[in-house]
Amino acid sequence: MMKNLVLVLLFCLILSACQDTPSFINFTYPDGKLKALVLSYDDGTIQDVELAQLFDENGLKGTFNLNSSYLGVTRGWPQQNGDTIYQRYVPKDSLLIIYKNHEIAAHGALHKNFTDITHEEVLEEISIDIEVLSQLSKREIISMAYPFGNTNDSIAVLLSKTNLINGRTVSDTYNFELPDNYMMWHPTCHDSKALDYLNDYLELKPQALKLFYVWGHSWEFGDEQRWNNMVEFCQRIGKANDIWSVGNGELTQYLLAIDRVIIGENSISNPSDNLPVWIQLSIGNKLLEAGQSLEINSSMP
Repeated sequence: MMKNLVLVLLFCLILSACQDTPSFINFTYPDGKLKALVLSYDDGTIQDVELAQLFDENGLKGTFNLNSSYLGVTRGWPQQNGDTIYQRYVPKDSLLIIYKNHEIAAHGALHKNFTDITHEEVLEEISIDIEVLSQLSKREIISMAYPFGNTNDSIAVLLSKTNLINGRTVSDTYNFELPDNYMMWHPTCHDSKALDYLNDYLELKPQALKLFYVWGHSWEFGDEQRWNNMVEFCQRIGKANDIWSVGNGELTQYLLAIDRVIIGENSISNPSDNLPVWIQLSIGNKLLEAGQSLEINSSMP
């Protein structure tokens, strides 16, 4: 009789311990969110002023990829049909005003096509951009968009050895998945199609991390309907409380931090030199601080 009682008590203690120890389910974005939004805009033309203001009004964060050698000038871009489009670029001394709440990123100092030049010229384009933009903005430049969206595997590997941690193409995926390669980051869609995917994203109830990645050029909003569509997009997605609007650099840093978290059989540990990361447990969402470890149940709930 006593032996049976001991076994029952032992079983209850084990069961209670299992119930008290949460199970790890997944990683989340900050505050337990599972959806993120990146808005990436190229060149640095004067129309960025109005676009950045639109983002500000709706609590959104943009990533603006700038051509540092054109800042403060007006340049003509010959078109295939024989026309020339003249672009006015933002002044050098305006970056901290226009992009106060947004990420400043590289786009090649002179917007050269990287697949048409040597690796040495590619590095020169990016090195100048990083140096000039860092000096003007007093910020670290860690993101970029490829000029004309053109790149290849060797260029991506080359630039991964610089200060950059991501590189965006213009090869739309039309989905909300995270990239396999941060230096070959394919976006969801151009902003001209963003409204087509907005409802799906707003209604999405994901079980894992998702991303709506929109790209474009502010100078394209000379078309009134295009601008009105962008206003609608920003107003609607800005009201969503389950979406993390974030710069491409900050998002990449967070995803890299997730990659460094160590998940053992009965514990999850965040290295002391890592960023804090959010995790979803069977008992709810929790911020796992740098240097913190938690005991977890090896069996899923």
